[in-house]
Amino acid sequence: MVKRLMIQIDEEKCTGCGLCVPGCAEGALQVIDGKARLFSETYCDGLGACLGECPEGALTLREVDTVEFDMEAATNHVRKIRGEPEAPCAETKGAPFAGSEAFTYAAGHEIGQHNGAVPEVITPSQLNQWPVKLKLLSPQHPVLDNSRLLIVADCAGPSYAGLHEDFIKGHAVILACPKFEEFEPNLQKLTSIFRLNNIQEIDMVHMEVPCCGGLGRLVGLAIADSGKDIPIRKYIIGVKGEIKAVF
Repeated sequence: MVKRLMIQIDEEKCTGCGLCVPGCAEGALQVIDGKARLFSETYCDGLGACLGECPEGALTLREVDTVEFDMEAATNHVRKIRGEPEAPCAETKGAPFAGSEAFTYAAGHEIGQHNGAVPEVITPSQLNQWPVKLKLLSPQHPVLDNSRLLIVADCAGPSYAGLHEDFIKGHAVILACPKFEEFEPNLQKLTSIFRLNNIQEIDMVHMEVPCCGGLGRLVGLAIADSGKDIPIRKYIIGVKGEIKAVF
């Protein structure tokens, strides 16, 4: 058994509308006997991507003693729901639930073909601090105070080609993963950063995939817990590297 966040359903508030079901990319929720039910705690990642889908506010997260989240089992569960064959173990290790894609790029863009030589750096880095990972960054790092802050989901960095010039330039940077990092320690660290520093504004960049939705919740809760009122812009990056939405 492990202690981690788990979705909780208030049956008195739940109307059985089912809007939360497609909001769970892992297939952990189902409507049974007219109420939303947690089909298996093994399939719930505890990130709460489904929370905003419930019009009645019947869904919450609570830290409980439960089983570990099983990515492989959840992936095969979703495949079964879709009528797809189960994936072999090697395919599901670390794979996204929505499925994987391979992209073909235009001729002339050779990926990783350096013939053993160190590639020449053509575009300079815009990064002006170290470290960048949230779990390593001190809340009192001098770059943070009076900063414009960029919070980036791990996968968005390699996905968006113009990250340095379009986003990192002129920002203090925080890198975090809402899927595979512990929520509470990240929330406490981010709350301390907001509370101890005069953050002018926040740009948040994350992927369109469901597991990235937890980053917005993390940032929103940290702002609320800090007692600050910090303006924020959110950029959603598509899996092919394009900006899909800004709000």
